[in-house]
Amino acid sequence: MGQFDSKSCLKESNMPSDMTQFAIQVVYQVVEQHRHWGKGGQSQNTGAYLYDDQKICDGINRAFLSQYGGRWFCIAGPHAVFPELPRPTKFIYFEHSAKWGYGSQKYRIFIYSYNENGPLASEPPPAYTQKVPFC
Repeated sequence: MGQFDSKSCLKESNMPSDMTQFAIQVVYQVVEQHRHWGKGGQSQNTGAYLYDDQKICDGINRAFLSQYGGRWFCIAGPHAVFPELPRPTKFIYFEHSAKWGYGSQKYRIFIYSYNENGPLASEPPPAYTQKVPFC
């Protein structure tokens, strides 16, 4: 119920083994830093871990950008999904599941990149060439 064991939570990866090991280490550190045990209250689930999705994604993105450069994306949350097939060229997926007497809680993390390297990878995407009116 306690520690987020990112190695046992690994569900899918097509990254090289050194990159996979880096992801396991980063996910463990970032998730442990940005989750806390729910204390109850009107809008919180009592007795469940509460995750700060944005801080988790930001921490993972910063780590991958500083280690590998390029353009990295992270999706995290209890309802996160990644329906795209085929998978990106660098893709890894973690799912943590904790079960208690009254149910279970899942938390998913997707990290991926599309093989973009060099100076163009850090530039913002190009503007739309044609604006479509909103009706």
